[in-house]
Amino acid sequence: MEAGLACIASLLYNLAYIERWNDHPRPFHIAELDKQAHKSAIAYLIGKFEEIEGKDIDWDFLVKGLIFEAIHRSILTDIKPPIFHRIMREKAREVNDFVFREVKDCLRKYSEDFYREFTSYFSSPDEDDKRRLARRIIRASHFISTYWEFQMIYSVGIRFYGIEKVKEEIEDTVEEFFDLTGVERIYLKKKSYNFIDLVGQLRFQKRWIQSPRIPLTSVLGHMFMVASLSYLISLAVGACGRRRVLNFFTGLFHDLPEVTTRDIIRPVKEKAGIGEILKEYEREQVERVILPLLPEPVREEFSYILGFVEDRSVDEFSNRIRKNGKVIKLEAIGKEHNEDRFDPVDGELVKICDTIGAYIEAVSSISHGIRSRHLEEGRKEMRRNLRGVYTLNGRKIHMDELLRNLEEVLS
Repeated sequence: MEAGLACIASLLYNLAYIERWNDHPRPFHIAELDKQAHKSAIAYLIGKFEEIEGKDIDWDFLVKGLIFEAIHRSILTDIKPPIFHRIMREKAREVNDFVFREVKDCLRKYSEDFYREFTSYFSSPDEDDKRRLARRIIRASHFISTYWEFQMIYSVGIRFYGIEKVKEEIEDTVEEFFDLTGVERIYLKKKSYNFIDLVGQLRFQKRWIQSPRIPLTSVLGHMFMVASLSYLISLAVGACGRRRVLNFFTGLFHDLPEVTTRDIIRPVKEKAGIGEILKEYEREQVERVILPLLPEPVREEFSYILGFVEDRSVDEFSNRIRKNGKVIKLEAIGKEHNEDRFDPVDGELVKICDTIGAYIEAVSSISHGIRSRHLEEGRKEMRRNLRGVYTLNGRKIHMDELLRNLEEVLS
């Protein structure tokens, strides 16, 4: 499993190299990894609106679909949308077969079932209503995140020939999803739009601000890597569906409070002794700024995902369950709590994946010859912190083997 996990992580990280809108004037660096992260956050919001409307969603299928589509995009790179959509209308089978061949060895190292589900997702889309709705949410989220990017581009490229046509095409496509309540709310720039706008601001916050790197990555892109790794490890060890989904979204939103504080590096937090002050400030900002942007029925779950609950000893990296209406912090989540009804979250796993994500960033840059004291020291410290065996749901993950495989695929 470790070799396959490293291989998939490399595929997903390749999205950081892909620049979007590279035939338009761009006011900021627009990477595909950031797009996939933003798309996932939007999918969460739209999905929650559908649940409020009484719809039943296969969240596990939705999360898996987000990861599948990110892997698919990492192979096909940034094909211009009109061309891509025409290709997929006329040559979908041939294109998908090419992608399947490219990822076959990688995905099968992780899991034969995962590879089979990946091919089925793109070649056999006949599913029940819940899965069809999940696909529609994913597709809507794709266009909403594109629409968000384009609004930035439009402001600096308004005088360019053809940009009005692009604007019309994007807006027309978004309108096709107005049957989804969340899409309409976002498009009409209600408070839900402000939430995705806030998430989008994490595209501008760069990782490793003390060191140059290749590729340059943002806090938002990092969050998607953490979310995907958290889900993939949860899936591999047999975590229940709700646990996998909550681990994904905990990883996806774990750094969201940093939109109010910026990305303060860990050594500064620890050595300057400001960690507790920052955590309290983040809690205040979540309650005052972030939660009011979400629909009322979603706020309790979102607070739970962020680890901002009544028990102040709980944070995003705490193992926790919900039982009899209370949040309970655990040293480890045993098999007796590996059930959807307990809403289990492996905060410790998310923390480990957070470190793995940073390790990937450091190793990748060093492999390109861009090295600094911060990157070298960071890599050594993370190797020390990730040594040994991590046990989750009774299954062992050999961290040394995982890191070795990451070094191989990234160098």
